[in-house]
Amino acid sequence: MKVSTIAAIATPSGHGGIGIIKISGPESIAIGLSVFRPIAASNNSNSHSGHRPSSFSPQSRYLYYGHIVDADSRRIIDEVLFVVMRAPCSYTAEDVVEIQSHAGPVVLKAILRALIKEGVRIADPGEFTRRAFLNGRMDLTQAEAVVDIINARSEKAIDMAMAQISGDLHLVIQSLRSVLLNILTYIEAAIDFPDEVDGDIDVKSLISRLDDELIGEINTLIARSEEQSFLREGLRIVIVGGPNVGKSSIMNRLIDKDRSIVTDIPGTTRDFIEDAFIVSGVPVVLTDTAGIHENPDTVEQIGIEKAWEYISGADILLYTVDAGKPLTPNNLDLFKKIQHKKVIIVINKIDLPDEQIRFKIPRQWDQAGKNDCIRISALYNQGVEDLKALIAETALNSGLDVEDTIVPNLRHKFSLEKALLSLGAARDGLEKSIPFELVSIDLKSSLEALSEITGENIKPDILDTIFSRFCIGK
Repeated sequence: MKVSTIAAIATPSGHGGIGIIKISGPESIAIGLSVFRPIAASNNSNSHSGHRPSSFSPQSRYLYYGHIVDADSRRIIDEVLFVVMRAPCSYTAEDVVEIQSHAGPVVLKAILRALIKEGVRIADPGEFTRRAFLNGRMDLTQAEAVVDIINARSEKAIDMAMAQISGDLHLVIQSLRSVLLNILTYIEAAIDFPDEVDGDIDVKSLISRLDDELIGEINTLIARSEEQSFLREGLRIVIVGGPNVGKSSIMNRLIDKDRSIVTDIPGTTRDFIEDAFIVSGVPVVLTDTAGIHENPDTVEQIGIEKAWEYISGADILLYTVDAGKPLTPNNLDLFKKIQHKKVIIVINKIDLPDEQIRFKIPRQWDQAGKNDCIRISALYNQGVEDLKALIAETALNSGLDVEDTIVPNLRHKFSLEKALLSLGAARDGLEKSIPFELVSIDLKSSLEALSEITGENIKPDILDTIFSRFCIGK
């Protein structure tokens, strides 16, 4: 099938200093040269004529100054820098041209129209990176890391993505595949050439290798994926409590802007409000919810039901109470319903005079040290920095090693779980002395699952899903 030549604007929309249009494919250089007119350092007349010098042949990876023109009318569209990157030394491993122009949307679209007239096709989302993968420039884990860099919410997320794009996860998966292939080759040799295998197969040794070199390593990767997914997606923290305890004020202090409406009227927040911030390098998605209480009106009830949805998906709950109000049955009931989660108890409004401080933490809330407690005044910003530090400490003390940059994403995790399931079946088969032919089938299934991660064995519809996350131009 003939490979088309594609083009797209590679810089964000809007006005700016520099805009980039990228072209990739077999005709990229010819099409690029059909609209580019170089300006010689000693003579500007070449460009203004609209004719391309017949002797101009750009060297790879050199920047050339000139004009982009409409090939039909010879009208100058913009002055640009023009660079050619010849295959395979380019992002896509194809011939690539980049045109660096002024970043106005009108001029960029005019250049793109001129290229379309010469035969390019507008690139699909992620098509440049997809071609890089299909042309062997990178494996699928590295391709996915490109969009992770673009979407990174923190420096730690960037570190993880850069480790992945550098091939760290690729090497880990290839190492697992190598061990698995070695075991599979040994077993298949015993099946096909039983007379040539020295002695009996050491089944205990095979089981030990499966446990130590494969099953244990894959379990570690799966656990790391589950524990550190928040570094990509954000730690989900939900502020929960009764009406008018200061939840919205706490949110505004944590994100350092007025995001939630703050009044003395109970029930002001009737829907969820969500925003993001970074604490100690950890990205946080913070949600303020409606006050949970008995006998709500119809609208409040909808907000409370939505609050419970967010509570169920939270990594950490900030259970907020009013220091000026005594413990109520509603406090006890609400805490009982959320105590299975990781909870930070936030006693707000400590700025009240001592004689007005009435809230005391009941003994059953201590949970043998499971729950942390902090006293703050959101109104006067007292203790808020301590609360941020406690949030970071809670995240980092939950068995997480945020210094480890090899963290599989959700797709990788599913494939690792498939591989683990097949390895478990193979291990059981060896223990139960089932025929090696059946053990071999399970090992091959595990190998296929690992190959899905790096892209050696991947279905086109999965590729479509992966690259649909990309922007046009990447």
